[in-house]
Amino acid sequence: MEGEKPTTLVWTVLAINHTNLCYRVCAVCERTLPDNDPTSLCKFCNFNAFNSVSSGSKRLFRVLMSIASDTKVFTVICFDRMAKVIFGCSADEFFDFAKLHPFAGNLISSLKSSSLKQI
Repeated sequence: MEGEKPTTLVWTVLAINHTNLCYRVCAVCERTLPDNDPTSLCKFCNFNAFNSVSSGSKRLFRVLMSIASDTKVFTVICFDRMAKVIFGCSADEFFDFAKLHPFAGNLISSLKSSSLKQI
């Protein structure tokens, strides 16, 4: 890897699975929390003797999408850092937006754009 030059790749988003764009994690240690119980707290942070406050939760992106280059189609999972660049906001902000606009997920699945990314 050392000494290799970055490669520029032009790709197009073909499809985004909008059924499960994000997941809940502990706001302190970012361990995964169950999605089916929004009141659940992190078992590690809440029982940690060094943590004097109760931990909350936040959402992180995990977006399954199909992208295409000029020669191949790839199925990829974009996690939080890259998905924030694509969506332009955090997963919590998008979740709050989607609550106010219930069809936002359907619009995301129809998103088709070309982007220039450096790898």
